[in-house]
Amino acid sequence: MSLSPHRMSYPASASAAFDLMLLKPGRGFFFAIVLSSVAPVAGATALAVDPMTVLIREYSRGNGSYEYLNSGTDESYARYILDRPSSPYANIKWSLLPSPDTPTRRAIESVSTQEHPVNLRDLHDMKVWDLGFTKAHIASETFRMPQELRYVPGAWSIVKAGIEPDIYAQAIRNQGLEHPAMTANYALAAQLLRAKLAATPPSLWKIRGLRHDVLDRFVGGEFMLAHDFHYLIQFLDGALATWDAGSTSAYGFRQLPAPLRLGRIAAAYRQRLPFEHEPCMEDDTHDPEHAGEGTFDRRPLCFDDATDRAIHVWYAHELVQELAAIHDRANGAPTLAERMAAPLRSSRQGWIGIPRPSAIAEVTRIEVVEAKVTGQLLVEGDVSYRDAFGASRRALRLSCGMRP
Repeated sequence: MSLSPHRMSYPASASAAFDLMLLKPGRGFFFAIVLSSVAPVAGATALAVDPMTVLIREYSRGNGSYEYLNSGTDESYARYILDRPSSPYANIKWSLLPSPDTPTRRAIESVSTQEHPVNLRDLHDMKVWDLGFTKAHIASETFRMPQELRYVPGAWSIVKAGIEPDIYAQAIRNQGLEHPAMTANYALAAQLLRAKLAATPPSLWKIRGLRHDVLDRFVGGEFMLAHDFHYLIQFLDGALATWDAGSTSAYGFRQLPAPLRLGRIAAAYRQRLPFEHEPCMEDDTHDPEHAGEGTFDRRPLCFDDATDRAIHVWYAHELVQELAAIHDRANGAPTLAERMAAPLRSSRQGWIGIPRPSAIAEVTRIEVVEAKVTGQLLVEGDVSYRDAFGASRRALRLSCGMRP
């Protein structure tokens, strides 16, 4: 049985569920038994491994990728993972995992090293983390909140977004807090550019289109040219268009994929602004009386208690609203808001460039992630054209309001 039997839609009958989960004769399965609600430990997921990619690759090598990719939906996976999948404040359900089948065992073996052996639980926790089902607090014995962020509103979201303190603060000075979702785009773009410059020999910066002068102007608080705004958003678009799981954050733990980082840092900036009614209680859990429930409930979320993917859905709506409120003037020099908005209006935002909150919000769904992964693996020759095309078609159907 694969690592993802939970991607199936579960019927009410236990016997029917068992039949559905036996994808092929002879495969054993232990039912998922909910024991308690706990979040995966970030320290256990810090190893640079991308479970989505390695699993799809190994199933493809065993000619089982078509079955694996079509075995469920984002909704069925969420039902397996969360205690209340429709709530932005859902908690993780700790479950007994199935015995790994051959492709899953190969995947575990391929990513394990003598210094860092990986087991099935590790692979599961990494996938849950990468897909945005965890909350703001980093549950690791080795992580401590940086001193300079200790009393900053939204500190946990800043850390989880992997934004360093100087870039976080400078984005406020450069772009302000009036448009938190827009400001978040520039903060994350600057952080990604810094990381790429640090990982690339200076002799290759120009060849690879890496503009250190743009980062210098951003961090130095200098006047930013119109080209600088466009460059940063185009650079961010490149990161959002790919699946980038498994890297290590500036704070030393497993980094979230770029779209989820974008939602988290936007939330941190929003937390700097006043609320009509505080959505969180003193223990950072949501206040049922004042906290928004997502979707059509436009009250503010309790960001510290919301999952990463719930915050990304909020971010998608927030960005569209911010852009809609800014109207370019016919005469006079453009305002800061207009300069910020111009490149964002043509931004892909990690998917197909449709300026609708629903299209932006789809980025975190499993179907879209699988489309990105199979596209990359197709280029590398590790999946068939049929699988890559099928995954892309499933993801594109989402933009039409259709569910696979």
